[in-house]
Amino acid sequence: MFTNRSTTPDDQTMEQRQPLKNAPIRATKRRSIRRKLEIGTDVQTSYFFMLNCLLHSRIHTGIESNHEVYDEDVNVYLAHLLNSHMDASQITAMPEYIAACDADLFRMIEEAASDRQRYTIYKANADFLLMSIAVFDTIDKPVFNRPAIFHTSRNTYVARAASYYAHAASYATKLSCGTSKVGLTLQKLSDGFNDYVQILMYMRGQYLNLLKRYSPGELFHLDRQIEMVERDQAVERVRNEFLDTYHEWMKTRGDAVQKRLLEQAELLKELDPAFDFQLPA
Repeated sequence: MFTNRSTTPDDQTMEQRQPLKNAPIRATKRRSIRRKLEIGTDVQTSYFFMLNCLLHSRIHTGIESNHEVYDEDVNVYLAHLLNSHMDASQITAMPEYIAACDADLFRMIEEAASDRQRYTIYKANADFLLMSIAVFDTIDKPVFNRPAIFHTSRNTYVARAASYYAHAASYATKLSCGTSKVGLTLQKLSDGFNDYVQILMYMRGQYLNLLKRYSPGELFHLDRQIEMVERDQAVERVRNEFLDTYHEWMKTRGDAVQKRLLEQAELLKELDPAFDFQLPA
């Protein structure tokens, strides 16, 4: 005969305790998994946010993907570049490759130990200029009381960036000993640089909300401070060039050197009214 076994209070307690015994462990595992997923999802989400905004910006500017050549690879490249600026470790690692001017960049290229390093230098400077021109708008603008000789136009920076991408593409192809997917992408960036600048500029204001919010007064004082620093730097640079030319003229007394000396003296007088120079007899 079979009898139904009744459940005693102790049995009920054991049944209730059994699932609770491993509950803290399972909960900890769930929290750990959830935390890892959140970190991974945040990075992935930020990338897809950039890509989505980029694609919408292309539509609104009338420069849709593949409108002239297949350039979905450029979309991926730009989305990764934009997303990389959310990671401070990637930003702080790049300044050693960024050149202040063409002369510094050419010096870095000449001193580079390998073609891979030259590729990195050109690519880093091209990326830096692209973000400066199109996203952060930090490229120098004309100032009414600054001599035109010390102003570099925006078009010059645009041409430099396009050229740097072309050089980087060339080195990428050289390193791969043939066709390079990265090289093709960088060459497309070089060829269509103005279009990509237009797309990123639209994205900057429409989706990233990177707009200047300084008041006119703040902009005025900020501009005056920058002008003073740049003026002092310009005066020091021109003064050094003038002294070098003066020493050269004292040795040679050449007409061409004398002409250059007088031009530099006139420019230095324009920058520093207290400066006065008379050509020795």
